[in-house]
Amino acid sequence: MDFRRLKYYRRNSLILVTSGDLKLLSEVAEVLSSEKYNYITEPSGEKAWEIILQKRPVIVLADWTIPDVSGLALCHRVKSNLAYPELSATYFVLIVEALNSQQRQIGLDTGVDDFLNSPIDSAELKVRLRTGLRISALVQSLTWTNQRLLAQNDLLDALTLSDPLTKVLNEQAFAGIIPKMMQQFKGFGNYKGYSFLSILVIDIDQFQQVTQSYGDKVGNETIKAIAGRLSHNCAANSLLYRYGLDEFVCVTPHMDAQSGSQLANDLLASIRSHPISVSSGLLFPLTVSVGGVIKQLANQKSETNFNNEPDISFSELIFLAKRSLEQAQQSGGNRAYIEHGF
Repeated sequence: MDFRRLKYYRRNSLILVTSGDLKLLSEVAEVLSSEKYNYITEPSGEKAWEIILQKRPVIVLADWTIPDVSGLALCHRVKSNLAYPELSATYFVLIVEALNSQQRQIGLDTGVDDFLNSPIDSAELKVRLRTGLRISALVQSLTWTNQRLLAQNDLLDALTLSDPLTKVLNEQAFAGIIPKMMQQFKGFGNYKGYSFLSILVIDIDQFQQVTQSYGDKVGNETIKAIAGRLSHNCAANSLLYRYGLDEFVCVTPHMDAQSGSQLANDLLASIRSHPISVSSGLLFPLTVSVGGVIKQLANQKSETNFNNEPDISFSELIFLAKRSLEQAQQSGGNRAYIEHGF
C-alpha cells in the first residue's frame, strides 16, 4: 500500500484499548500517543462494546481478563454478531499471557486476528499496530473496489436489459422481470392496492411497406420514433418492451379495468395524432394496432374464485393479447381490441 495513503489511514482510524488493568491501559496509551494514533481507552468491557457499536474502531486491543466482559467474549461479539456483520472486518488483537498457549488456541478458534503478550513490550505493540493498520486498510480498499465493481455490474445489467435502438426494455428483460412481477402481484409485493393488470401488444401497421420503400435505416428511425411516443404516453408505472422487430408490449398495473382500456386508446392516439418524422425529412402518417387483455389480480378475487379458478400464466396472457391484436388488424388496424375477465 502507498505510504501516504497508509499515513492518512493511520491518522483517521480509531483504535480502542480495553482492559481492567489500569497500569496496562496507561502503558499502551503512552505508546499510542507517542506514535500519534487516534485512540480510546476503556476499563469496562460492556462500555467498550458500546464504543465499538457507536464509533466502529478499526483495531480493538482487548485484555483477556476484563472484570465484566472478557476480551475473548468481546471478540466473539465482534466476529460473530449477526446483527452487525460489518464488525467482522474489525482487526482484533487479544492481550494474553506470554507463555499461555491455551489462550492463543482458544483465541484463534474465536476469531482473534493477532495476539499481544502481557506484560506489554512497546516494540511488539508497535509492530502489531502497524500490521493491523495495513490489513485493515487493505480490507477497506478491497471493500471499496468490490462496491465499485458491483455498481459497474449493475450498470452493465441495466444496459443488457435495454434495447440498443429504442432504449426501451428488451426481450431478455421481458423474460426476466415479468415472472417476478407476477409473483409480487400474488403476494402484493410492491403492487399492493392494484386490482388489475393490462397486457397490451402494439404492432406498427403496414411497417413492412416503409422498409421496402425506404430501406432499413429509415425503418429503424421509424421504430425509434414510435418507441419514444409510446414511452412518453405510457402510464408512469408501465413497463414497455420491444417485442420482435416492430412490436412492443406494455405491461401496466391499474386500480380499475377501465384504466387499461383508456391506456390502449391513449397509445393509439399518440401515434396517429401526427406523422412520424425521420432524419431524411420524410413524414409518415403511421398508425398502430393494439391487442390486449385485462386481468383481475388473483389476490383481489373472492376466496371462492381464487381456490377454484386456475391462475392463468403470463405466457397465456401474451397469447391472448396477440390473438386480440390479430382481431384489431383484421378489422383494418388503427384500433384497439381489448378482452376483459381473466
